[in-house]
Amino acid sequence: MSSVRRMDAKRRRNNNVGSSAVGFIWALIACGLAAIPLQGAPAGWESVRTSAFHQVPTKEMFEFMRRYGYLEKGPTQAEALYSEEAVVMAIKNIQRYGALPETGVLDPRTIRLMSSPRCGVVDQMPQEQSMRHRRYVIGSESWRKRKITYFIANWSSKVGEDSVAKFMQRALNEWAKYSNLKFVRVYDPSADIIVGFGSGHHGDNYPFDGPGNILAHAFYPYEMQSYGGDIHFDEDENWKENPTHLSDGVDFYSVAIHELGHSLGLAHSPVYSSLMFPYYKGITQGTLDYDDILAVYKLYIQNPYITDEPYGYATEETIVEEEYDEPTTPAVTPEPIPRLPDFVTEPLNPTDLPTTVVPPYDIPITYVGDYTTVDDHLTRHQYEGVTRPDLPEFTQMPNVCSGGFDAVGVLRGEVFIFKGAYLWRLTEKYRIREGYPVRIWQVFRGFPREVQRIDAVYEREFDNAVVLFSGKHYWIFDGLYFLHPEARPITDFGLPNTLEKIDAAMVWSKNQKTYLFAGDQFWRFNDTTGTLDEDYPMSMDRWYGIPTNLDAATSVSSGKTYFFKGNYYWLYNNDRVRPERGYPRKASNVWLGCRVA
Repeated sequence: MSSVRRMDAKRRRNNNVGSSAVGFIWALIACGLAAIPLQGAPAGWESVRTSAFHQVPTKEMFEFMRRYGYLEKGPTQAEALYSEEAVVMAIKNIQRYGALPETGVLDPRTIRLMSSPRCGVVDQMPQEQSMRHRRYVIGSESWRKRKITYFIANWSSKVGEDSVAKFMQRALNEWAKYSNLKFVRVYDPSADIIVGFGSGHHGDNYPFDGPGNILAHAFYPYEMQSYGGDIHFDEDENWKENPTHLSDGVDFYSVAIHELGHSLGLAHSPVYSSLMFPYYKGITQGTLDYDDILAVYKLYIQNPYITDEPYGYATEETIVEEEYDEPTTPAVTPEPIPRLPDFVTEPLNPTDLPTTVVPPYDIPITYVGDYTTVDDHLTRHQYEGVTRPDLPEFTQMPNVCSGGFDAVGVLRGEVFIFKGAYLWRLTEKYRIREGYPVRIWQVFRGFPREVQRIDAVYEREFDNAVVLFSGKHYWIFDGLYFLHPEARPITDFGLPNTLEKIDAAMVWSKNQKTYLFAGDQFWRFNDTTGTLDEDYPMSMDRWYGIPTNLDAATSVSSGKTYFFKGNYYWLYNNDRVRPERGYPRKASNVWLGCRVA
């Protein structure tokens, strides 16, 4: 019994928070607090002196300690809950991770360290207490495979796409030399590691803070599911190639090779020469330190749970490869399907002009004009016998980076994203094609301009015609013209008269059947016979892990299936019939390269 009491007393003494904390803080206040400005420290970071030997952290310093794991997170204004012992220990650990003498005193060097440019990943890991005898620190589990794919979603204009790709490849090569990993660049949003730039609140609940301080952050393998392995750089930083001094800019490569360590499972190291040292040191030597090699060896060479065959110690030319999201080449190569036409800025002939004889559909309608006014257009061309289009002069382009796509479809091998009266056309590398976005009628010639929204779209399997849905109606486009100039009711698909619109449509690559989604139900349609399959509609519960009231759905050329809602997307495993691990992810960041969402 006495041993139990001793253990209980020891736990109380070592607790980070306790009743003695309040007395500690109030005792300091009673001594008379005076702010001491420190040269080189930013505003708000001045310490508070209570005597010749004691200084109290400011609110900003407490926030730093909580953010990077040195103190437990608590409610607002929780500073009074921390014991003196916990605060002193936190300061010592900050000094340890900054390669400073561990005095536990807030001296000028420690305060300047806390406001220095650094990585946004936490320093103190919960399990680290058992690893103090090691130099390196393992942050998480490793990847469970040796082939790791990565996708560069966007880049900073300060360094450009080519430089970002070059330095990411160089950094990956360095880590691959000691890990037996193979990194493959893909142009596919289902990649393991997604690299992107963002400003401020950029969608992951870890906002950047503008120039200085937090330069970038990364996520450990499988961390937070949707973000596992991803790397985010702060777009507001002055990114440069090989700057000689911080005042000239931040060296992109030095930050990238550090963040990739997190993507592989390494935590911050207190060893100054390590690539995983948390603070920016300027241009690094560009290679792994002994500390980094020990950590990656532990994660990937000694790891018995990685079942893939090792790739060996490849050379720099062979470690990183590129792959495109293309389907497997069949035994007999079919004749390629013609792509949809490029956009036009003016109607090609009088029959391309929409007229007021189009019936008023039950469709959400706003109004839009041409790039020139209707009066100017008719004055120049003087078409005779054509009813004058009843269209106004302007519509505002929607913010596609906020997500909420109206429809997404792979049409004739290209990805199209619809929102409002506009569409975005993507290249095979998931880049927006030059000249886009444009209005819907500029690609789908003859489409009624007064229809300002596409609810769903898909390409028919048997004839490659494109089906466009809006409200209670649909149109069929053969690539150049509409097969039916008039709108048809969606009841042609066997849908009920009471249905106001569908949310999404796709041909599922698993069985080549057409699926129509609305609310919490879905239907399966046979395009060849033109009939709805029996026993439909069914509940969306059958699509395990996929939300109701979808925005869009599509299958890409490789057979992968995606669902969209809000600003998120899900990669669906067609065999296991559930979303892949790590989803949903941010849609606009990955599919459109948006930096802020």
